[in-house]
Amino acid sequence: MYSYYKSQQERNIIPFSEIIPGLQNWTALVQVLDKQKALLSKAGNRYQKLILIDQQGTTVEAMIYKSDIDFFRNHFQLYKRYILCNARVEYTPSEYRSHPNQCTWYIDNSTVVQAIDEVQPPQIPTVFRFSPFTKFHQHIDDNTDIVITKHIPKSDVLGIVAEVHPRIQRATTATREVVIIDKSMMPVILTLWGEHETDEGQTIANIIDTMPLIVALRIKVSSYHTLNLSTKFGSSILVNPPIQQTADLKHWATETQAEIKKLMAEKAYHNRAKLLPQPRDDELTTIQDFLAFPTKKAYWLRGTPRLLDKSQRLWCNACPQCHKSFRGKPAWKIVCTSCNKQVNITARCRLTVELADYSGVLTLDLYDNDALQLLPFTLLEMQDLENKHELNYEAIEEAINSTVITCFVKKMINTHASTSTEKYSAIILHKTSMAEILSQVSFTIACSESSTEAAITTPQANETPLATAPKDTNVHSSLLSTLKITESPTKKQRTKESEKEE
Repeated sequence: MYSYYKSQQERNIIPFSEIIPGLQNWTALVQVLDKQKALLSKAGNRYQKLILIDQQGTTVEAMIYKSDIDFFRNHFQLYKRYILCNARVEYTPSEYRSHPNQCTWYIDNSTVVQAIDEVQPPQIPTVFRFSPFTKFHQHIDDNTDIVITKHIPKSDVLGIVAEVHPRIQRATTATREVVIIDKSMMPVILTLWGEHETDEGQTIANIIDTMPLIVALRIKVSSYHTLNLSTKFGSSILVNPPIQQTADLKHWATETQAEIKKLMAEKAYHNRAKLLPQPRDDELTTIQDFLAFPTKKAYWLRGTPRLLDKSQRLWCNACPQCHKSFRGKPAWKIVCTSCNKQVNITARCRLTVELADYSGVLTLDLYDNDALQLLPFTLLEMQDLENKHELNYEAIEEAINSTVITCFVKKMINTHASTSTEKYSAIILHKTSMAEILSQVSFTIACSESSTEAAITTPQANETPLATAPKDTNVHSSLLSTLKITESPTKKQRTKESEKEE
């Protein structure tokens, strides 16, 4: 190992910003910010990506290929610093650049790499942009890295590990669920797959009593059990990284340890209403816009439901873990062919409705408690009535038609033979009764009219009554959206079948 001060005297260390293609005999002091798992390229070649950082906070991507990955297996340990000389430098291909003149370093067994002899590496400069837990839903099932805005291309996740679940073997792949939490008090499950489980997952399990802190890079958000984080190829999990933001969060976790333990005992990470609460009005999308979006991204919709088929079966038999449907009796013990778990088949409520707002309509599938919220019977009651051929669809229709629902809807593509169709499913549903909506509207309008009369009859000094009268009734925006739903005619949804008929 080299002493840092000795190496500074022997070599002229320059910052990353001065290292460009063609530069000869250069030396840099690098700190390892990220060391990704080795992957296979489309051509079948092994490669490993490093993210290095200098003292100025500038980062650079470095690549190691094939047998050189094993050659450097004991080098480039996370957070440690190294002297690095004369790696091959090339401009990054334009399609992969995040800024002009971006370069990539290529490290092989001829590159000089020497570890710095120091007891503890210094704190890493601030380079991470952390996404709030309450924004995770914006990235459900869209297969992209978590982002904050279009101006910030990538964002990362910072959290305290509050609980570690046992390792699960899925076929030949090991997985482990860990529960992370931040100051939002919204615990979320992060599933570690493969090497992320055997490496970082086991490390976290060994030190869980210390409430370790992790930074998760390039993870995906799925609608599995409403909202779930998961590693993928190219993800990285940093355990207790030496960054400035950790001190404040660690202090918060220590101060609120009792509340965190209570949330874990309550399994709050399975609380769907906490993971996806009612959205703000400015987060809603119209059905017309949603249907026009080409992506599979989920959006919040609000509208009135209508029972689509008065003869539809309102339940099915499925795996309780992954919800794959089976033609089998409830309580049958099987090994699920989808999730590979030994389970008992259970009955699952299923309901198809037509959802309408002032802009359009769509056919929506609802499941489990989301469907049961709209129905006047329990699942057992419906099964019993259906077996007796006494299920009252008129009562079901009346119950469904008397509500307004707000749901987080995802678009799915079903492909059969040479044709493909779009299908829409609710990840979660929040229900409001029509009576409650109308009472809110009446109360708000009455208050607005009362304030208007007061403003007209008691003008301020130097103002005429006309000047003080408001120009509208100032009805709350959520009620305006409801009025649009209930008062405006809906448009018939155009389908491929209707177009053929025309």
